[in-house]
Amino acid sequence: MAELLYEIKEGIGWIRFNRPELLNAFNPEEARALVSTLQQAADDDAVKAIIVSSVGDAFCAGDDLKVALEEYPLIKSGEIHPIIDIVEDITESLQEIPRIIRKARKVVIAAVRGYAVGGGFEIAIDSDMIVAAENAKFGFPEANAGMTITGGASKLLPMIVGLNKAREMVLTGEFIDAAEGYRIGLVNKLVPLGEEEKEAERLARVIMTRAPLAVVNHKRML
Repeated sequence: MAELLYEIKEGIGWIRFNRPELLNAFNPEEARALVSTLQQAADDDAVKAIIVSSVGDAFCAGDDLKVALEEYPLIKSGEIHPIIDIVEDITESLQEIPRIIRKARKVVIAAVRGYAVGGGFEIAIDSDMIVAAENAKFGFPEANAGMTITGGASKLLPMIVGLNKAREMVLTGEFIDAAEGYRIGLVNKLVPLGEEEKEAERLARVIMTRAPLAVVNHKRML
């Protein structure tokens, strides 16, 4: 079963995380696949908008650190600490994602249900807009695990929610719900559970009717 799904439907490139049994936490291979798929969609003239979503009850729970030893020769040989190896591998991919989205000549919308935390939260805020179901939860628990945020989140989060709120979220590791995210401007559209993809598609199709050059220029200006 593919852990990342991609399809094009009527001009929209749909990217879905597909590890529902792990709350769509991603391993290094899936992180690299996400970078490759985002770039493919960004470069495809047949794709006029991109929606990042998920299968199951969560958007993305961030890094999956429970990778079997046999998957990593360096871990197996004892040459490097497994957690450091995995995190560094995923971090390299996460740092590519905001660059791809910023340069994409089309809108990228995150359709979020359930948890969008850690690297999953980074992907959401890297997107141009967030549509969230009422059960969505956002946060950076990295401080609880001795890790740091990456992927441009340290710059983007304060820009979106303000410096003080960003400090609170990052330093405490506490999550906020979708209603709070909407109140502070993190979430663009708040919808009932099950409506997030439909609303993301509606929003994408509105933007697809606008002048493409204006959309590109405004993305770059903002």
